[in-house]
Amino acid sequence: MKPWTEFEEDVKPHLPHVRAYCYYLTGSKWESEDLLQETLLRAFKHYRDTGRLRHPRSLLNKIARNLHIDAHRRRRGVMVPIDEALLQPHYDPNYASVRGTLEWVTEHLSEREMEMLLLAEVFDYSYQDIAEELNCSVPAVKMVLHRSKLTLRSRIRAQESGIKRKRAGKRKVSPPMPYTVDRWTTALMTGEL
Repeated sequence: MKPWTEFEEDVKPHLPHVRAYCYYLTGSKWESEDLLQETLLRAFKHYRDTGRLRHPRSLLNKIARNLHIDAHRRRRGVMVPIDEALLQPHYDPNYASVRGTLEWVTEHLSEREMEMLLLAEVFDYSYQDIAEELNCSVPAVKMVLHRSKLTLRSRIRAQESGIKRKRAGKRKVSPPMPYTVDRWTTALMTGEL
């Protein structure tokens, strides 16, 4: 009998369980199939070297788990010092999501509203500090922040429910300058204004 047919007979009864375990590890049909194939290749190499499989199911599960851990470690990327990473926000994997969020916010708020909201909610400025920074009164800051939050909440609810807003009630918000979005994205990524 050929070695691969003996191996196949030993492994075949355990394949459904190992396939389910690979899917449990990866959460993806395609990745689990790749993991299963790699597991079977490694198990066959072990079989060829030793000539037997003592506990095939536990061996296959162990190989699959170790391969999955190794793949995860390879995907993590290279570690760099935090100071160096903060100087290069464009290489941060979160840059795209931060920039996308800011672009979405700028579609619904004016530049002044966005600035007040970010100063208050992200950088923890007090109302007094915001008023001094933007040359306005504290009640004006409170009013703008309240309206901005209401506007964003209503836009989120509308998007979640798939409701289109009526043209008549649409506020006209002038698009911000691209450097404004860049400046705020960099500030959010570095934590400094």
